[in-house]
Amino acid sequence: MSRKIYKGRYVVKSDESFVIFIIGMRINKFFSFTKWIPVFRAMGPMLRELYQHPELGFYHTEYLINWRGVTLIQYWRSFEELEAYARGKTHATAWRNFNRTIKDDGSVGIFHETYKVQKNATEAIYNNMPKFGLANVFTHTGVSPTTDTARDRIEK
Repeated sequence: MSRKIYKGRYVVKSDESFVIFIIGMRINKFFSFTKWIPVFRAMGPMLRELYQHPELGFYHTEYLINWRGVTLIQYWRSFEELEAYARGKTHATAWRNFNRTIKDDGSVGIFHETYKVQKNATEAIYNNMPKFGLANVFTHTGVSPTTDTARDRIEK
């Protein structure tokens, strides 16, 4: 992922439907290291697999870290591909391990949200930023007279 700063204003152009999947973990009992560290570490193998196999439908993820945990914003080609991955071996193993070691003991929380984004239903602006989010997935281009305002971009 490039950390190059794109000076000025940029937008994203996409004519595709896609899925935004937000997934994360929350550390509820900080000193329960043996509980939350394995959950945190389970994300790595899944992300490596996804980046190594673009045919699975995964585009990109952004990491957001806070004092209680981590959240990943993922971009997928379709809900069907996300669902198929969730039923696959790597994810199923991580899920089984979570349920075996944590289940409902309250030490670690996990969550996810899924959004199906219809074709031409997004608006994004980036000002003096490295590529982030949708800019890592779709066409990242400078603002033009037809993409100058949020309304212009959402109604393109």
